[in-house]
Amino acid sequence: MRRPDAVVIPEDVLDEEGLAVDATQVLAVVEIVSPSDPDNDYTEKLAEYPAMGIGHYMIVDPRTGTIEVHSAPCKDRYQVKDPYIFGDTAPFGPWSVETGAFRRYGKAGSS
Repeated sequence: MRRPDAVVIPEDVLDEEGLAVDATQVLAVVEIVSPSDPDNDYTEKLAEYPAMGIGHYMIVDPRTGTIEVHSAPCKDRYQVKDPYIFGDTAPFGPWSVETGAFRRYGKAGSS
């Protein structure tokens, strides 16, 4: 079981009982890289999410100001990786994520 920083699910899934969501219902996940354990997002989750059939995985890394958007899951890996930097509009499945307000660690309040 994983607890992503953000998850995209169909609204009707929220009506189901329980605290967990079946991974087959998850459309996309977003993880914000922890400065203390970056390998968890870049290695473990990068293998687990596609194996669960989650179609889109965004890794936001405030350490470097970079974003990776992964898609096209096949077994335990994503076949597509698109890189972006903070400030870009990042396509994410059928959505777009405006990243202009994203801040790097230690850079709060900077413009």
